[in-house]
Amino acid sequence: MLLLPAAYLGYHLALIGGMVVHALAESFCPPEAVVSGLCSAAYFRQVEKVLSIVFPGIAAVLVVLLPSVIAPTRKTAVAAAFLLLGGSVAVYLAAALHEWVALVFALICGGVTALAVLVHQKKAP
Repeated sequence: MLLLPAAYLGYHLALIGGMVVHALAESFCPPEAVVSGLCSAAYFRQVEKVLSIVFPGIAAVLVVLLPSVIAPTRKTAVAAAFLLLGGSVAVYLAAALHEWVALVFALICGGVTALAVLVHQKKAP
């Protein structure tokens, strides 16, 4: 019953984490490069690009992992289901935002997480 809220929590933790890291990175912007409260330094576009790729990957990991961790049984099936659900949402968002690199990275992160859950379950007694 708590599987969907766990995935939702994971997504939002990554979203908030990304915003916090973005704000932290922006705090290092030289004062002369701040225009209307935004960093216009040449390097900062690259920082934003990296963050826009890394944090969807972190969201994918959390969306697959958290429901799997709290599932009392069938953890591998839960991981696969949330990989499909999260992947579908990621494809929709990538198509709307034209963020294909972030999509590929998120799908890889989610897939590796589901695989890790499977491997862990095979080792569990």
